[in-house]
Amino acid sequence: MKIKKRLQELLSNKLDAHLLDKIPSGYSIIGDIAIFHHINSQLNDSKGLIANLVIELDPKVNVVVEQLRTETEFRKPEIIHLAGEKRTETLHQEYKTRFKVDISKITFSPGNKGERGHLIKTVKNNEIICDMFACVGNLSLPLAVNIQTVKVYGIEINQNAFSYLKENILLNKVEKNYYPIFGDNRKETPRNIADRVLMGYFNIDDIQFSRAVEALSSEGWIHYHYTAIRNLEEEIEDIFIRMKSELEFKLENLVIRRIKKFSPRLNHYCADIKIAK
Repeated sequence: MKIKKRLQELLSNKLDAHLLDKIPSGYSIIGDIAIFHHINSQLNDSKGLIANLVIELDPKVNVVVEQLRTETEFRKPEIIHLAGEKRTETLHQEYKTRFKVDISKITFSPGNKGERGHLIKTVKNNEIICDMFACVGNLSLPLAVNIQTVKVYGIEINQNAFSYLKENILLNKVEKNYYPIFGDNRKETPRNIADRVLMGYFNIDDIQFSRAVEALSSEGWIHYHYTAIRNLEEEIEDIFIRMKSELEFKLENLVIRRIKKFSPRLNHYCADIKIAK
């Protein structure tokens, strides 16, 4: 039974019918923390009641929070504690990889699990990976864990995220093939070494894209993440065509993949771009 329906049944004698319909359809789980996103304001007086029921119903959950928004390039979420233990740090595990993360300081999306799996299947032995927005290792750490012949350079500008990245590298025992770099990827991205560049951040600017091209050796793939209105995702091609003329590279292949729903109007996409220099 879906969680919304179960919550509606349990709260049927405590909430009015119009409020029961406002109960969220689901939540994300990072480690043992359940995260609701933007609960309807009409439920403000009932959030604690709903959250405590989630802990009773879901054996994986010890903490329930609401995430209101994520601000600035440092991806710092605004978190409100609703129920359970009063902490925001947890240990999340996917694809044999352990991520220690504080959800009040940085963003980690469990909705990107499919993308992590896709990269593990796509990346080949002995590739050199450059992750320009490494965060705590969100996309690139599972590559170092599951494909031990790869070499990963992870650049991160957020000091909180970088501290967790270094801790997660040690936690997963990949310090011999994962090299963390602190700083602005416009300045710190290595050049002419990579077979593949990960750009797992929205609102990428032209300088960052040019650094991604420079990071590649003679040829390779750039994985460029962005949001777009549904059915307008191919408009991103105009950016690559314009940058192609400015940076003088050959666009060999371009595949656009839908990652997940991002908002009622937007989807999260990834453009896989094959480039020859």
